[in-house]
Amino acid sequence: MATDQSAAYAVVGDVHGHLQLALCMLARWQRERGRQFSAVFLCGDVGTFTEDGQLDSATHRHARDNPCELEFLSQWSTVPPAPWLDAIFRPEPEGLGLCCPVVMVHGNHEGFAHLETLYPRRRRPMDPVPLESLPPVDTDGHILFLPPGWSVTTKEGFTVGGVGGMEAGQRRAKYHPMAYIEEDAVQHLLCSRPLDILLTHQGPESVQGEGHGSPTLDLVLDTESQSPRFWFHGHSTPVIAPVTINQTEVIPLGDIAFHKGTPGLDGWAILELEGERHALTLGPPPFWREARQHH
Repeated sequence: MATDQSAAYAVVGDVHGHLQLALCMLARWQRERGRQFSAVFLCGDVGTFTEDGQLDSATHRHARDNPCELEFLSQWSTVPPAPWLDAIFRPEPEGLGLCCPVVMVHGNHEGFAHLETLYPRRRRPMDPVPLESLPPVDTDGHILFLPPGWSVTTKEGFTVGGVGGMEAGQRRAKYHPMAYIEEDAVQHLLCSRPLDILLTHQGPESVQGEGHGSPTLDLVLDTESQSPRFWFHGHSTPVIAPVTINQTEVIPLGDIAFHKGTPGLDGWAILELEGERHALTLGPPPFWREARQHH
């Protein structure tokens, strides 16, 4: 699991299309902190729609009031993509300097017809793959997709696994089959190398409660020897405070979408790792007021 190297990872809750909000704020945050992020992790509901026909009713409804919900559709997945996006990832001073991989698991509001073409279903690698080998989601390849049940090794040697989706039967809306948690993906991770970080969209039922958490994901906490060190998730989060269970620190994150012009404040985390030591920062960057929608 842990190595002697150090890393700083930014983790963001449900994005709901607001990729520029998330990534531009993180680029500035790393500059003000004086340390580059090793990777950015997104906990699902990124809004990776590539065609109008993929939109679900909730996204349609929210997009009427907030066009940012369709940012991926209108800017990231076009050919060519919006020309200014590449500047986020270029080194300073030409760009904003967010020169690290951005990795997502999927939520229940995604363009699944697009995502399911990016990886072979039911053929999960037994061992972690290099992070940079993950399939790209957007046209220019800035956003990488971590398929359910897969794990990766970062350049610092830390292991990260992911399971996207939500528990079936908890919402009246009918979603694409990929929107639901696959139990065999969870079991696959439990049989793989122990994880430093687990990324999921939904959290465990034992923390978030019935209807908000996933009983399938509770399996992760039942096996102490295979429990991840840190578990980040988004989705419905009535419980926001981190909880430690069986040596796993479960860290719920809210969404970052604009609410009445203000970005969500509970969807931001920075995890710094150095061997067995760590530091966890929760909450938005200190300059979040400058990122209100009317600005």
